[in-house]
Amino acid sequence: MLTDLVVSQKVVKVNEFTVVGVPIRTDEPVEETGTGLIPEHWQTFYKQQLANKIANKVNGNTFALYTEFEYNQKMDFTFALGYEVLPGGELKDDMREFIIPEGEYMVFTTAIGPARKVVVEAWAYIREWAKKNHRAYKIDFELYDERCIDPEYSQVDIYVSI
Repeated sequence: MLTDLVVSQKVVKVNEFTVVGVPIRTDEPVEETGTGLIPEHWQTFYKQQLANKIANKVNGNTFALYTEFEYNQKMDFTFALGYEVLPGGELKDDMREFIIPEGEYMVFTTAIGPARKVVVEAWAYIREWAKKNHRAYKIDFELYDERCIDPEYSQVDIYVSI
C-alpha cells in the first residue's frame, strides 16, 4: 500500500473518448479549503437529475473532469460532471462536450471509504506527487464506476494527464 490515501498508482494509455457534462468554473485555492463550488455542483447535478438529460450514454459511469487550466495565482479551471457518450447526441441546457485526448495518464486509486473523503485525500496526495513529477494539466478526471454505488463505501480512480 502506498499510503492510507492512495492504494495504487500506475501509468495507463487512454484512447480518446467524449464526455458530455455540466461545467462550472472555479479555482484550486478555494477548492482546497473545502469551501469551493465542487460539492454544491455534485448536489445540483443529482438533485436536478441532470444525468437523465445526457443523450447517448455509453454506460452508467460518472466522470468528474478538471480541464481548461489557467495558470494564474489561483489556478482557475473548469470542473464538469458527466458521462461518456457516443457521438451525435443533443446537448441540453448548460451542457458541453469534452474530448478526453488520447495519451498517458497516471491513475491513482483511492482507498475505500466515503467518496467525498477519499477523493479529497487522494488529491492531497496527488498535489504532493506533482511537486516531483510531471503533470501535463491538459485534462484530468475521476471515474466513478460500480465501485461507487454506495457513496459511503467507494473506491475511485483518478486519471492525471502526464
